[in-house]
Amino acid sequence: MNRQATVALALCLMSGLTTTGYARQFAEEQGGQDDLWEDMGDWDETISPFNWSGFLDVAGGIRLQSDPYHPDNTTLADVRMQLQGAYTFSESKISFRGDALYNGAEDSWQSQIRELYWQGNLGFLGEAGKSVDVKAGQQILTWGTGDYLFLNDLFPKDYQSFFAGRDDDYLKYPSLSMKVSGYFNVLNVDVVITPEFEPDNGINGDVFSYFNPQTGANTSDRLTVSDENTPDKPEYALRLYRTLAGTELAVYGYKGFSKLPQAADVNGLPRYSELSVTGFSAVRAVGPGLGKLEYAFHDGEDTSGNAPRLPNDQSRFLVGYEQELIANLTGGIQWYTELTHDHEALMTNSLWPQYEPSQRRHVFTTQLRYQAWRQTLSLQAFNFYSPTDGDGYLRLKATWSPVDTWQLSGGLNLFYGDEPHTFYSQFRDASNIYASFRYYFGE
Repeated sequence: MNRQATVALALCLMSGLTTTGYARQFAEEQGGQDDLWEDMGDWDETISPFNWSGFLDVAGGIRLQSDPYHPDNTTLADVRMQLQGAYTFSESKISFRGDALYNGAEDSWQSQIRELYWQGNLGFLGEAGKSVDVKAGQQILTWGTGDYLFLNDLFPKDYQSFFAGRDDDYLKYPSLSMKVSGYFNVLNVDVVITPEFEPDNGINGDVFSYFNPQTGANTSDRLTVSDENTPDKPEYALRLYRTLAGTELAVYGYKGFSKLPQAADVNGLPRYSELSVTGFSAVRAVGPGLGKLEYAFHDGEDTSGNAPRLPNDQSRFLVGYEQELIANLTGGIQWYTELTHDHEALMTNSLWPQYEPSQRRHVFTTQLRYQAWRQTLSLQAFNFYSPTDGDGYLRLKATWSPVDTWQLSGGLNLFYGDEPHTFYSQFRDASNIYASFRYYFGE
């Protein structure tokens, strides 16, 4: 099985299709050939239930300027091998995907199980169970409408990988969870339970320095959170969605903790605070393109804004639009804003009011994606710009894959801004260029 077929099979299974559902869809895509469907009737006899693949990846990156807090200009130096495999039963499958790598930027050997889960339909429980799928184990989870902007998606992220230039797949961090999905006439339901809190892998000083308000400057001191300040309780996430009058509508809920240690204890040490999130989204065709709208209310421990060691509640909004501008060139824009509640109380009680964000922080994003050479070459430009902070972040990436067996890519991460404490500007010394070569193998 080549790489495209493997990806197609995985996507179909993740969408809740059973093995037989995938086979029927495959037959229909071949022009509705009944004989093909009949030939696939003896599925177990014609196609192996086990498939596997993997890749070897070598990647390197360097800073565009020196960082006084990191004398080594290396930002990326990976030698990585990934193996993935799946065993498909009649109505379920077991899937694995794991990485082993040498991280030269941190001079350490690392490994990560990105996926190890069972996924199947509950039809064995009766007629009602046929509408319910379960996915249990280590997995990558995502939902919401934003491009690189997350309002209702409270699943863990890996911002160190994102800033270093690793593949976009590594922005998503795995979590040990159970996802139950129900598909009904009225609406569809996703419920995700993560038994133990899984935070983001944020910027912690290991490779990229960050702004410390206590000193008023950047630091490379490792940001660690003690066990006492890290929750060991479950997280719960909910999504209700359906399509109505051509509009994809969704309602979200989350009960857990902030994914970054934005709070502090009485001794000033970082901690994760309790967080509840409710929101909605809508996506529909608008003219020749696609429009999207999303809202989320982040309700934390501080309900009045008077607790300086806790983040204030926020309302977050996103409006976006994308369309194909000319053949093979797609453009997109997004407007995102964070409205901080009780901002006056925040400024009155803050330990460092000079570093607090504006009551309304805006971010505009623009994106261009171009494919050429029969889609073997992909070019992307993505820019974040905050007019309220006066800073931004430009991502440029090119990927060339003339054959299925290898891929060459490279890019730029450029942070800019005037103030040392704003979100993007604090990473100016992290600006870098990178390149990688990936070789695919397997079925």
